Amino acid sequence: MRLPRFISKITPGFEVIDIKEWISKGYIEIYLKNKEESPRTCNKCGHNLDNAKVGEHRIKVRSLDIHKFKTYLILKRQKHFCGNCKKVRSETLDFISKESPHVTEEYAWWLGRLCEISPVSRAAEFTGNSPMTMWRFDFARMRRLFQNYKIPKVSRISVDEVYARRQKYYKKESRDKRFFTIISDLKTGRVVWVSESRSKEALDEFFHIIGEERCKEIEVVAGDQFDGYKKSVEENCPHATFVWDRFHIMQTFEKYVNDDRAWLSGHMCKGEMKRMTRGKFKQLFLKKAERRDKFENRHINDVLKDNHYFVLLELIKEGMFQIYQSKNEIEARDKFDEMGEWIKQSKVFYNLEKWWKTFDSNWNTFKNYFKYRVSSSLSEGINNVIKTVKKRAYGYRNMAYFKLKILQVCGFLNSKYVPIDFQ
Repeated sequence: MRLPRFISKITPGFEVIDIKEWISKGYIEIYLKNKEESPRTCNKCGHNLDNAKVGEHRIKVRSLDIHKFKTYLILKRQKHFCGNCKKVRSETLDFISKESPHVTEEYAWWLGRLCEISPVSRAAEFTGNSPMTMWRFDFARMRRLFQNYKIPKVSRISVDEVYARRQKYYKKESRDKRFFTIISDLKTGRVVWVSESRSKEALDEFFHIIGEERCKEIEVVAGDQFDGYKKSVEENCPHATFVWDRFHIMQTFEKYVNDDRAWLSGHMCKGEMKRMTRGKFKQLFLKKAERRDKFENRHINDVLKDNHYFVLLELIKEGMFQIYQSKNEIEARDKFDEMGEWIKQSKVFYNLEKWWKTFDSNWNTFKNYFKYRVSSSLSEGINNVIKTVKKRAYGYRNMAYFKLKILQVCGFLNSKYVPIDFQ
Protein backbone atom coordinates (compact mmCIF):
# COMPACT_ATOMS: atom_id res chain seq x y z
CA MET A 1 0.00 0.00 0.00
CA ARG A 2 1.41 3.39 -0.98
CA LEU A 3 2.01 5.98 1.75
CA PRO A 4 -0.73 8.51 0.74
CA ARG A 5 -3.28 5.71 0.58
CA PHE A 6 -2.18 4.39 3.98
CA ILE A 7 -2.44 7.85 5.58
CA SER A 8 -5.92 8.27 4.09
CA LYS A 9 -6.93 4.98 5.72
CA ILE A 10 -5.96 6.11 9.23
CA THR A 11 -7.36 9.65 8.78
CA PRO A 12 -10.94 9.16 7.52
CA GLY A 13 -12.44 12.22 5.86
CA PHE A 14 -9.04 13.63 4.83
CA GLU A 15 -6.85 13.26 1.77
CA VAL A 16 -3.10 13.74 1.33
CA ILE A 17 -2.26 16.82 -0.71
CA ASP A 18 1.49 17.09 -0.10
CA ILE A 19 4.43 15.29 1.54
CA LYS A 20 7.63 17.06 2.55
CA GLU A 21 10.66 15.03 3.58
CA TRP A 22 13.24 16.82 5.71
CA ILE A 23 15.93 14.15 5.62
CA SER A 24 18.67 16.28 7.19
CA LYS A 25 16.39 17.30 10.06
CA GLY A 26 14.99 13.78 10.52
CA TYR A 27 11.26 14.30 10.08
CA ILE A 28 8.46 14.07 7.52
CA GLU A 29 5.49 16.42 7.16
CA ILE A 30 2.28 15.12 5.58
CA TYR A 31 -0.29 17.76 4.62
CA LEU A 32 -3.97 16.77 4.75
CA LYS A 33 -7.13 18.37 3.44
CA ASN A 34 -10.72 17.78 4.53
CA LYS A 35 -12.67 16.17 1.70
CA GLU A 36 -16.05 15.54 3.34
CA GLU A 37 -18.86 17.87 4.28
CA SER A 38 -20.51 15.45 6.68
CA PRO A 39 -22.06 16.74 9.96
CA ARG A 40 -19.40 17.65 12.49
CA THR A 41 -19.62 17.03 16.22
CA CYS A 42 -18.45 19.10 19.17
CA ASN A 43 -15.08 18.20 20.64
CA LYS A 44 -16.39 18.77 24.20
CA CYS A 45 -20.00 17.55 24.42
CA GLY A 46 -20.37 15.42 21.27
CA HIS A 47 -23.44 17.24 19.88
CA ASN A 48 -23.74 18.26 16.24
CA LEU A 49 -22.25 21.63 15.31
CA ASP A 50 -23.85 24.26 13.12
CA ASN A 51 -23.09 23.99 9.41
CA ALA A 52 -21.70 27.51 9.14
CA LYS A 53 -17.94 27.56 9.66
CA VAL A 54 -16.78 30.21 12.13
CA GLY A 55 -13.08 29.70 11.58
CA GLU A 56 -10.24 27.22 11.46
CA HIS A 57 -6.78 26.77 12.91
CA ARG A 58 -3.72 24.88 11.73
CA ILE A 59 -2.61 21.93 13.85
CA LYS A 60 0.46 19.72 13.78
CA VAL A 61 -0.13 16.16 15.00
CA ARG A 62 2.60 13.62 15.75
CA SER A 63 2.09 10.17 14.22
CA LEU A 64 4.06 6.92 14.25
CA ASP A 65 7.57 7.16 12.83
CA ILE A 66 8.22 6.12 9.23
CA HIS A 67 11.66 4.52 8.74
CA LYS A 68 13.06 6.22 11.87
CA PHE A 69 11.82 9.63 10.71
CA LYS A 70 9.48 11.58 12.96
CA THR A 71 6.17 11.96 11.15
CA TYR A 72 3.79 14.89 11.54
CA LEU A 73 0.31 15.35 10.08
CA ILE A 74 -0.49 18.98 9.26
CA LEU A 75 -4.11 19.96 8.68
CA LYS A 76 -6.68 22.64 9.39
CA ARG A 77 -9.22 22.00 12.13
CA GLN A 78 -12.51 23.79 11.64
CA LYS A 79 -14.48 25.70 14.28
CA HIS A 80 -18.28 25.84 14.44
CA PHE A 81 -20.87 27.09 16.88
CA CYS A 82 -22.21 24.45 19.31
CA GLY A 83 -25.84 24.94 20.28
CA ASN A 84 -25.46 22.76 23.36
CA CYS A 85 -22.34 24.46 24.76
CA LYS A 86 -23.41 27.91 23.50
CA LYS A 87 -19.82 28.45 22.40
CA VAL A 88 -17.59 28.14 19.37
CA ARG A 89 -15.97 24.70 19.49
CA SER A 90 -13.47 22.74 17.43
CA GLU A 91 -14.70 19.75 15.46
CA THR A 92 -14.06 16.19 16.61
CA LEU A 93 -11.37 14.27 14.73
CA ASP A 94 -11.53 10.53 15.36
CA PHE A 95 -7.87 9.87 14.62
CA ILE A 96 -6.63 12.37 17.25
CA SER A 97 -5.94 11.03 20.73
CA LYS A 98 -8.28 11.84 23.63
CA GLU A 99 -5.29 12.39 25.94
CA SER A 100 -3.58 15.03 23.80
CA PRO A 101 -4.62 16.93 20.64
CA HIS A 102 -1.02 16.79 19.43
CA VAL A 103 -0.75 13.02 18.82
CA THR A 104 -2.73 10.49 16.80
CA GLU A 105 -4.58 7.52 18.28
CA GLU A 106 -2.08 4.94 17.05
CA TYR A 107 0.89 6.93 18.36
CA ALA A 108 -0.89 7.42 21.70
CA TRP A 109 -1.53 3.67 21.92
CA TRP A 110 2.15 2.98 21.31
CA LEU A 111 3.23 5.49 23.98
CA GLY A 112 0.74 3.98 26.41
CA ARG A 113 2.11 0.48 25.85
CA LEU A 114 5.65 1.76 26.48
CA CYS A 115 4.54 3.30 29.80
CA GLU A 116 2.86 0.03 30.78
CA ILE A 117 5.96 -2.13 30.35
CA SER A 118 8.73 0.34 31.26
CA PRO A 119 9.36 3.34 33.55
CA VAL A 120 8.02 6.65 32.33
CA SER A 121 11.51 8.17 32.35
CA ARG A 122 12.84 5.40 30.08
CA ALA A 123 9.83 5.70 27.76
CA ALA A 124 10.47 9.45 27.53
CA GLU A 125 14.14 8.89 26.76
CA PHE A 126 13.30 6.31 24.08
CA THR A 127 10.68 8.46 22.34
CA GLY A 128 12.48 11.79 22.68
CA ASN A 129 9.80 13.40 24.87
CA SER A 130 10.25 15.09 28.24
CA PRO A 131 9.59 12.93 31.36
CA MET A 132 6.92 15.33 32.62
CA THR A 133 5.10 15.19 29.28
CA MET A 134 5.12 11.39 29.38
CA TRP A 135 3.96 11.38 33.00
CA ARG A 136 1.00 13.62 32.21
CA PHE A 137 0.16 11.53 29.17
CA ASP A 138 0.35 8.25 31.13
CA PHE A 139 -1.77 9.69 33.95
CA ALA A 140 -4.43 10.95 31.52
CA ARG A 141 -4.48 7.62 29.69
CA MET A 142 -4.90 5.59 32.90
CA ARG A 143 -7.72 7.87 34.04
CA ARG A 144 -9.49 7.30 30.71
CA LEU A 145 -8.98 3.56 31.03
CA PHE A 146 -10.33 3.74 34.58
CA GLN A 147 -13.60 5.22 33.29
CA ASN A 148 -14.26 1.91 31.49
CA TYR A 149 -12.86 -0.25 34.30
CA LYS A 150 -15.21 -2.70 35.98
CA ILE A 151 -14.15 -4.81 38.93
CA PRO A 152 -14.29 -8.43 37.71
CA LYS A 153 -16.44 -11.01 39.47
CA VAL A 154 -14.53 -12.65 42.31
CA SER A 155 -15.32 -15.53 44.66
CA ARG A 156 -11.98 -15.92 46.45
CA ILE A 157 -9.95 -12.85 47.34
CA SER A 158 -6.78 -12.05 49.23
CA VAL A 159 -6.37 -8.88 51.31
CA ASP A 160 -3.10 -7.34 52.45
CA GLU A 161 -1.53 -3.93 52.98
CA VAL A 162 1.52 -2.32 51.40
CA TYR A 163 3.50 0.73 52.53
CA ALA A 164 2.71 3.61 50.15
CA ARG A 165 4.37 6.79 51.40
CA ARG A 166 6.61 8.10 54.15
CA GLN A 167 5.60 11.75 54.14
CA LYS A 168 2.77 12.82 56.46
CA TYR A 169 -0.02 14.99 55.11
CA TYR A 170 -0.50 16.57 58.54
CA LYS A 171 1.34 16.44 61.85
CA LYS A 172 -0.80 13.94 63.77
CA GLU A 173 -1.66 11.70 60.83
CA SER A 174 -1.96 8.03 61.74
CA ARG A 175 0.62 5.67 60.29
CA ASP A 176 -2.22 3.48 58.99
CA LYS A 177 -3.18 6.28 56.59
CA ARG A 178 0.13 5.85 54.77
CA PHE A 179 -0.68 2.33 53.61
CA PHE A 180 -2.67 0.93 50.69
CA THR A 181 -5.05 -2.01 51.06
CA ILE A 182 -4.57 -4.38 48.12
CA ILE A 183 -7.44 -6.71 47.11
CA SER A 184 -6.40 -9.54 44.78
CA ASP A 185 -8.27 -12.33 43.01
CA LEU A 186 -6.89 -15.72 44.07
CA LYS A 187 -8.03 -17.37 40.82
CA THR A 188 -6.44 -14.98 38.32
CA GLY A 189 -3.62 -13.72 40.53
CA ARG A 190 -4.34 -10.08 39.60
CA VAL A 191 -5.12 -7.00 41.70
CA VAL A 192 -8.77 -5.97 41.38
CA TRP A 193 -8.86 -2.91 43.67
CA VAL A 194 -6.62 -0.58 45.69
CA SER A 195 -7.91 1.42 48.68
CA GLU A 196 -6.09 4.06 50.68
CA SER A 197 -5.19 3.40 54.36
CA ARG A 198 -4.94 0.19 56.36
CA SER A 199 -8.28 0.04 58.13
CA LYS A 200 -11.70 -1.53 58.16
CA GLU A 201 -13.06 1.37 56.09
CA ALA A 202 -10.58 0.60 53.29
CA LEU A 203 -12.05 -2.88 52.77
CA ASP A 204 -15.58 -1.53 53.30
CA GLU A 205 -14.99 0.72 50.29
CA PHE A 206 -14.39 -2.30 48.04
CA PHE A 207 -17.51 -4.12 49.26
CA HIS A 208 -19.68 -1.02 48.83
CA ILE A 209 -18.46 -0.54 45.25
CA ILE A 210 -19.26 -4.08 44.11
CA GLY A 211 -22.65 -4.04 45.89
CA GLU A 212 -24.59 -6.48 48.06
CA GLU A 213 -25.40 -8.95 45.28
CA ARG A 214 -21.77 -9.52 44.35
CA CYS A 215 -20.75 -9.63 48.01
CA LYS A 216 -22.91 -12.74 48.32
CA GLU A 217 -20.79 -14.44 45.63
CA ILE A 218 -17.60 -14.14 47.71
CA GLU A 219 -16.86 -17.48 49.39
CA VAL A 220 -13.56 -16.95 51.17
CA VAL A 221 -11.28 -14.04 52.10
CA ALA A 222 -7.64 -14.69 52.99
CA GLY A 223 -5.83 -12.13 55.14
CA ASP A 224 -3.55 -11.54 58.07
CA GLN A 225 -4.52 -11.32 61.75
CA PHE A 226 -5.59 -7.67 61.54
CA ASP A 227 -9.03 -7.40 63.18
CA GLY A 228 -10.23 -4.58 60.91
CA TYR A 229 -10.31 -6.75 57.79
CA LYS A 230 -12.08 -9.56 59.62
CA LYS A 231 -14.77 -7.21 60.97
CA SER A 232 -15.33 -5.76 57.51
CA VAL A 233 -15.86 -9.23 56.02
CA GLU A 234 -18.27 -10.22 58.81
CA GLU A 235 -20.26 -7.02 58.30
CA ASN A 236 -20.43 -6.88 54.50
CA CYS A 237 -20.08 -10.57 53.54
CA PRO A 238 -21.69 -12.60 56.33
CA HIS A 239 -21.70 -15.73 54.14
CA ALA A 240 -17.97 -15.50 53.39
CA THR A 241 -15.30 -17.31 55.41
CA PHE A 242 -12.27 -15.42 56.68
CA VAL A 243 -9.05 -17.46 56.63
CA TRP A 244 -5.87 -16.50 58.42
CA ASP A 245 -2.83 -16.54 56.19
CA ARG A 246 -0.24 -19.21 56.98
CA PHE A 247 2.70 -16.91 56.25
CA HIS A 248 1.66 -14.29 58.84
CA ILE A 249 0.84 -16.91 61.48
CA MET A 250 4.19 -18.63 61.06
CA GLN A 251 5.94 -15.26 61.10
CA THR A 252 4.38 -14.43 64.49
CA PHE A 253 5.02 -17.93 65.85
CA GLU A 254 8.68 -17.91 64.81
CA LYS A 255 9.15 -14.53 66.50
CA TYR A 256 8.01 -15.96 69.85
CA VAL A 257 10.10 -19.11 69.35
CA ASN A 258 13.16 -16.97 68.69
CA ASP A 259 12.45 -14.79 71.76
CA ASP A 260 12.38 -17.87 74.00
CA ARG A 261 15.48 -19.24 72.29
CA ALA A 262 17.30 -16.00 73.06
CA TRP A 263 16.13 -16.14 76.70
CA LEU A 264 17.33 -19.73 77.08
CA SER A 265 20.68 -18.87 75.52
CA GLY A 266 21.16 -15.92 77.88
CA HIS A 267 19.93 -17.47 81.13
CA MET A 268 20.08 -21.27 80.86
CA CYS A 269 23.30 -21.83 78.88
CA LYS A 270 27.00 -21.33 79.64
CA GLY A 271 30.28 -21.74 77.83
CA GLU A 272 30.19 -23.76 74.63
CA MET A 273 26.42 -24.28 74.86
CA LYS A 274 25.86 -20.52 74.96
CA ARG A 275 28.02 -20.13 71.85
CA MET A 276 26.06 -22.80 69.96
CA THR A 277 22.68 -21.20 70.77
CA ARG A 278 23.52 -17.53 70.20
CA GLY A 279 21.73 -15.29 67.71
CA LYS A 280 23.97 -16.32 64.84
CA PHE A 281 22.14 -19.68 64.72
CA LYS A 282 18.58 -18.41 65.20
CA GLN A 283 17.47 -19.45 61.70
CA LEU A 284 18.83 -22.93 62.35
CA PHE A 285 16.47 -23.37 65.32
CA LEU A 286 13.51 -22.12 63.25
CA LYS A 287 14.25 -24.33 60.25
CA LYS A 288 12.13 -27.39 59.59
CA ALA A 289 13.97 -30.57 60.63
CA GLU A 290 13.67 -32.31 57.27
CA ARG A 291 15.21 -29.30 55.50
CA ARG A 292 18.43 -29.27 57.53
CA ASP A 293 21.60 -30.73 56.08
CA LYS A 294 23.86 -33.17 57.96
CA PHE A 295 26.05 -30.43 59.46
CA GLU A 296 23.02 -28.53 60.75
CA ASN A 297 21.53 -31.73 62.21
CA ARG A 298 24.81 -32.45 63.99
CA HIS A 299 24.77 -28.94 65.50
CA ILE A 300 21.16 -29.29 66.69
CA ASN A 301 21.74 -32.80 68.12
CA ASP A 302 24.70 -31.55 70.17
CA VAL A 303 22.47 -28.86 71.68
CA LEU A 304 19.57 -31.23 72.37
CA LYS A 305 21.81 -33.72 74.20
CA ASP A 306 22.88 -31.17 76.80
CA ASN A 307 19.72 -29.08 77.33
CA HIS A 308 16.22 -30.55 77.64
CA TYR A 309 14.61 -27.10 77.27
CA PHE A 310 15.79 -26.98 73.67
CA VAL A 311 14.28 -30.45 73.20
CA LEU A 312 10.87 -29.05 74.15
CA LEU A 313 11.45 -26.00 71.96
CA GLU A 314 12.25 -28.27 69.01
CA LEU A 315 9.10 -30.35 69.64
CA ILE A 316 6.93 -27.23 69.80
CA LYS A 317 8.40 -25.84 66.60
CA GLU A 318 7.95 -29.12 64.71
CA GLY A 319 4.44 -29.41 66.15
CA MET A 320 3.44 -26.17 64.43
CA PHE A 321 4.56 -27.55 61.07
CA GLN A 322 2.59 -30.74 61.75
CA ILE A 323 -0.56 -28.73 62.45
CA TYR A 324 -0.57 -27.42 58.88
CA GLN A 325 0.03 -30.95 57.59
CA SER A 326 -3.07 -32.22 59.43
CA LYS A 327 -5.88 -33.67 57.34
CA ASN A 328 -8.67 -31.97 59.25
CA GLU A 329 -9.48 -29.61 62.11
CA ILE A 330 -9.77 -32.37 64.75
CA GLU A 331 -6.30 -33.72 64.08
CA ALA A 332 -4.89 -30.19 64.13
CA ARG A 333 -6.59 -29.43 67.45
CA ASP A 334 -5.09 -32.52 69.08
CA LYS A 335 -1.62 -31.46 67.97
CA PHE A 336 -2.26 -27.90 69.19
CA ASP A 337 -3.30 -29.16 72.65
CA GLU A 338 -0.16 -31.29 72.75
CA MET A 339 1.91 -28.18 72.03
CA GLY A 340 0.19 -26.47 74.95
CA GLU A 341 1.22 -29.32 77.28
CA TRP A 342 4.85 -29.00 76.18
CA ILE A 343 4.76 -25.25 76.81
CA LYS A 344 3.34 -25.75 80.31
CA GLN A 345 5.84 -28.50 81.02
CA SER A 346 8.80 -26.21 80.31
CA LYS A 347 7.62 -23.46 82.75
CA VAL A 348 10.05 -20.99 81.15
CA PHE A 349 8.52 -20.38 77.72
CA TYR A 350 6.70 -17.19 78.71
CA ASN A 351 6.43 -15.78 75.19
CA LEU A 352 5.13 -19.01 73.70
CA GLU A 353 2.63 -19.39 76.54
CA LYS A 354 1.26 -15.93 75.79
CA TRP A 355 1.07 -16.80 72.07
CA TRP A 356 -0.70 -20.11 72.77
CA LYS A 357 -3.43 -18.48 74.89
CA THR A 358 -4.09 -15.81 72.27
CA PHE A 359 -4.16 -18.37 69.48
CA ASP A 360 -6.47 -20.66 71.47
CA SER A 361 -9.02 -17.85 71.92
CA ASN A 362 -9.09 -17.35 68.12
CA TRP A 363 -9.17 -21.02 67.13
CA ASN A 364 -12.57 -20.65 65.46
CA THR A 365 -10.99 -18.40 62.84
CA PHE A 366 -7.85 -20.48 62.40
CA LYS A 367 -9.76 -23.73 61.81
CA ASN A 368 -11.21 -22.29 58.58
CA TYR A 369 -7.84 -22.99 56.97
CA PHE A 370 -8.52 -26.73 56.96
CA LYS A 371 -11.73 -26.20 54.98
CA TYR A 372 -10.33 -24.02 52.17
CA ARG A 373 -6.52 -24.16 52.57
CA VAL A 374 -5.94 -20.77 50.95
CA SER A 375 -3.47 -18.08 51.94
CA SER A 376 -2.56 -14.51 51.09
CA SER A 377 0.86 -15.52 49.81
CA LEU A 378 -0.29 -14.14 46.46
CA SER A 379 -0.60 -10.69 48.06
CA GLU A 380 2.91 -10.98 49.47
CA GLY A 381 4.24 -11.65 45.98
CA ILE A 382 2.22 -8.74 44.58
CA ASN A 383 3.60 -6.51 47.35
CA ASN A 384 7.11 -7.30 46.12
CA VAL A 385 6.10 -6.28 42.59
CA ILE A 386 4.58 -3.04 43.93
CA LYS A 387 7.78 -2.28 45.84
CA THR A 388 9.75 -2.83 42.64
CA VAL A 389 7.45 -0.43 40.75
CA LYS A 390 7.92 2.11 43.53
CA LYS A 391 11.72 1.77 43.47
CA ARG A 392 11.71 1.99 39.69
CA ALA A 393 10.13 5.45 39.94
CA TYR A 394 12.15 6.47 43.05
CA GLY A 395 8.86 6.80 44.93
CA TYR A 396 5.55 8.50 44.11
CA ARG A 397 4.21 11.83 45.30
CA ASN A 398 0.83 11.59 43.59
CA MET A 399 -1.05 8.79 45.38
CA ALA A 400 -3.86 8.74 42.78
CA TYR A 401 -1.28 8.04 40.08
CA PHE A 402 0.38 5.39 42.27
CA LYS A 403 -2.94 3.58 42.78
CA LEU A 404 -3.64 3.58 39.05
CA LYS A 405 -0.09 2.38 38.37
CA ILE A 406 -0.61 -0.60 40.70
CA LEU A 407 -3.80 -1.51 38.84
CA GLN A 408 -1.96 -1.07 35.54
CA VAL A 409 1.06 -3.26 36.38
CA CYS A 410 -0.50 -5.83 38.74
CA GLY A 411 -4.15 -5.68 37.73
CA PHE A 412 -6.46 -5.29 34.76
CA LEU A 413 -6.08 -1.54 34.09
CA ASN A 414 -4.08 -1.82 30.88
CA SER A 415 -4.73 -2.13 27.16
CA LYS A 416 -4.53 -5.92 27.37
CA TYR A 417 -7.75 -6.17 29.40
CA VAL A 418 -9.60 -2.84 29.09
CA PRO A 419 -10.80 -1.86 25.58
CA ILE A 420 -9.76 1.60 24.44
CA ASP A 421 -10.68 3.48 21.25
CA PHE A 422 -8.03 2.84 18.62
CA GLN A 423 -8.60 3.30 14.90
